[in-house]
Amino acid sequence: LTIAGVTNQSGNASNKLNTPYGLTLDYSNTLYIADMRNHRVQKYLRDASFGETVAGQKLGLSGTNSSFLSLPTDMTVETNGDIYVCDFNNHRVQLWTSESTTGATVAGTGKPTLNTSI
Repeated sequence: LTIAGVTNQSGNASNKLNTPYGLTLDYSNTLYIADMRNHRVQKYLRDASFGETVAGQKLGLSGTNSSFLSLPTDMTVETNGDIYVCDFNNHRVQLWTSESTTGATVAGTGKPTLNTSI
């Protein structure tokens, strides 16, 4: 049973995913998926065939400014619809408020840090 995406087909259309990585459900059982290689978070309402991009770019483009993500791996959703996204390749956590088209960095610097104590 396929809940989201199309079996054996990757892509960036709203009904497809490319390396879905993390997922979570909100209080109303809406499914959120970190669509890692499409650099976005997709929201699937119950029994929906198509997802809606709620963080990142809907066409799957990556970037470093506040309206882009790069390899998101996980997210959590607040009861008010705000989404915290682990933006792996940008080395930050982004807060996307409900209905927003941009995120705000709430953790991380956007640059990797080297641990020289090892």
